Amino acid sequence: MIVAHLSDLHLGFRAYGRVERGADVRERDVAAAFERASLEIVRLRPDVVVIAGDVFDRPDPPASAVVALARGLEVFRASLPEVPVLMVAGPRDTPRREGDPGAFAVFDTFPNVEAATGLPRSILIERLGLHAALIPHRAVTRHPPTLPEPDPRMQWNLLVVHAQESGRDDRGIHVDSGEWNYVALGGEHRRRKVTSRARYSGSLERVALDPWAEAADEKGFLTVDLRTGQVAFHPIPGRPVVALAPVKVGRGEPDRLRRRVREVTAEVPGGIAGKIVRLRLEGAAPADLLALQGEPLKELRAQALHLAVEAGKELKVPAEAWLPVEAPRLLREAAAAELEREGRLDEAAAELLAEGIPDAEPSTLLPHGAVDALDGEVSGVGRVSTSIPVGLTALVGGSGRGRRAILELLVAAVPGGREGALGALWGGSEPETLEGAWYRAVEAVAESRGLDVLRTALGRLGAAPTSAWSAGHAPDQAAAARSRGAIRVNPEQVAAEFRTAERDLRASRADVAEVDGDLEVGTMDWLRERQDAETTLQAYRDRARELRARIRRMESAGPEAPCPTCGRVLESHYEEVLTELRDQWESVVQDGGWWRSRWEQLELKPPALQELEGRSLRLHAALEAGSERVELLRARPQELDVVVGVSTDEPTGAAGAVVAVLKRLHAARLARATDLLLQRASRFVCRISGSRILALSWDGETVRLEGSEGPLRPMSEEDLATGRVAIRVAAASLVAAAGRVLGSLAVEEPFDRLDGETQIRTVLLVRELLEEIPRVILFTRGDVVDARPELFDYVLEVREEEMGGGPPLRPALAGPGRVTFEVPVQRKTTRVG
Repeated sequence: MIVAHLSDLHLGFRAYGRVERGADVRERDVAAAFERASLEIVRLRPDVVVIAGDVFDRPDPPASAVVALARGLEVFRASLPEVPVLMVAGPRDTPRREGDPGAFAVFDTFPNVEAATGLPRSILIERLGLHAALIPHRAVTRHPPTLPEPDPRMQWNLLVVHAQESGRDDRGIHVDSGEWNYVALGGEHRRRKVTSRARYSGSLERVALDPWAEAADEKGFLTVDLRTGQVAFHPIPGRPVVALAPVKVGRGEPDRLRRRVREVTAEVPGGIAGKIVRLRLEGAAPADLLALQGEPLKELRAQALHLAVEAGKELKVPAEAWLPVEAPRLLREAAAAELEREGRLDEAAAELLAEGIPDAEPSTLLPHGAVDALDGEVSGVGRVSTSIPVGLTALVGGSGRGRRAILELLVAAVPGGREGALGALWGGSEPETLEGAWYRAVEAVAESRGLDVLRTALGRLGAAPTSAWSAGHAPDQAAAARSRGAIRVNPEQVAAEFRTAERDLRASRADVAEVDGDLEVGTMDWLRERQDAETTLQAYRDRARELRARIRRMESAGPEAPCPTCGRVLESHYEEVLTELRDQWESVVQDGGWWRSRWEQLELKPPALQELEGRSLRLHAALEAGSERVELLRARPQELDVVVGVSTDEPTGAAGAVVAVLKRLHAARLARATDLLLQRASRFVCRISGSRILALSWDGETVRLEGSEGPLRPMSEEDLATGRVAIRVAAASLVAAAGRVLGSLAVEEPFDRLDGETQIRTVLLVRELLEEIPRVILFTRGDVVDARPELFDYVLEVREEEMGGGPPLRPALAGPGRVTFEVPVQRKTTRVG
């Protein structure tokens, strides 16, 4: 009894915008892979063909995708007329609206084809002695989910389900794979054995927008012999994906960077022509990517089907450096250190610092946007009452006016709303220009680093207001000189200090990169070892329960009990077999006890790993201090050799010295916030645009989007929207501090102005940021929700008053289906998208 098992065809998948002979290149690749698989299945002549979901890439597939599936089914009908084809709908095949069966349902009318879209379906094929249970996506996500039972009358019991394996929690359907001859799974793009009787076949092609994790994987389908349990993998050739090893370069080395890129791409076996390629430049900042603008990138992109270029990993600042509760203390310490370097830190200056920068009030330390529910009347929509759970929520449908009104209800529910720079960033309604979005984002990042505390302190000390956007973000020269009491500073000494600080900063970056790499490897090893111990322990527990149940059944039946192996009555062999089972049980319990001890031992991080974490934290703190020191010294040349008489406009004496240092700190913090935002926003804009935009650049007046040929001119509406979204999400992720500064984020316009591929990449990015921003609410027309429903934890549909009855916000289908197996398995994280 041979079953051919395919899944995740994703017919209609499109990416990278490359069109040849009127057809999207990637869509044609995916259709060709299914055609090759169909012909191979005909050659193998199985008894049953199973397609376990995500047959299409979206619920409203293009006509070309429908034709591709119809042709494949016709191949089966013509060459294997007696072989049934059993299919279940995955999330990509399932429309959001409950009553809409979608295009997938059409194929349920084809002869010898079963296409389950809504409810579970049991199929009995008497001539094969087969009972097949088909569980489509809707049935998996229904609460409570239902699962047909195996049919003991049939020789073979086959379960087909599209769901992600979720470990041993209570989510989704629960499957005992021992009750089924085979469980054909869909929902992961990499083939994987779950239990001896349950497997993911993986996709036939690499159908993620960024398929780098699958670059080395063979793609294909499985055949399973239900009689012997033998499984065979049948590879299907597809378009090559090349994830090049990181190219190590230094910052500010454009010639070396170009040379290394030429060398690495030239070494790819068979070249990069027609391939999907990723180029990662380890050690490079986003600005370094601009060295490839012009001919280098033009030549590479003319060869490859798609070329993604990535800067090296970002050195992340610890959350502790951003917390408002720490800002006053850190600012006092930084100001005191600067005064001490100048020889001006006396008792009077210390008292002024303590008075000017007091500790924060507890009431001001609550995270902005910490809201978990909405309740109120919305004009044109009606009474809205809903929870906002942790995770990614999409609010879709209705008119833009209705969604906007609900956003305003959300803003009204948050104390402070859009007040302050942080509130303005959180509340959205950004300016229409890149510069407007940039200024707002920098102000929010700088505010989270204590800029408002510094301004308040300067006001307490009677200083003139400091402009946030003076040239180069440095303090006013004359005011600084007056405040310092006309002290002359040696320019050569400051220049030498600046060079030393920059050299120390480069060394700190190298140390942080090395320690963070060791920490990442050590953490992965610990997590893998702990997972292995947990998996093995659970396997021993299950085996012990199974043996105990067998022993009890035999003890109840006595000598008339059947043999566990052959089924014959034991009679005189009863005691012998029972003793053997008891010995096995005791051995399993003893071994399981050792694994339990090992698992408990690994619950806590090893001391070496804890020490590495502490060292990483200290190095990051030193890096942050070094970065600020460089910015402080960068501001000093504008004060050098400026001798002005003492003015009544500014404080003098100790107060003057403190004011000068605080203004310098103000400039340094603003410059540091600008640099951090530029680095992260550049990475984000490169990622969500698929490397179409390499980075952002900022000259103090204008923000530019840097493309392959240079700055994008003129910018399209999509370009502008991409830049604005990247800037806002980058700023929010910088200040959120794991929900301790920013509790939520509403993403709205200009999200819907992004093209479809950029929307999907943005949602994938936002999902990764949920550890920093616990709640993200996306206000959108809904195209991206239809295209990638499994990426959302919750979906709420807006029904405006003129639409008639029903609640104004109605929950819709969201998230992937989940399946839990009685036998635990080694799990690997699979990126979907």
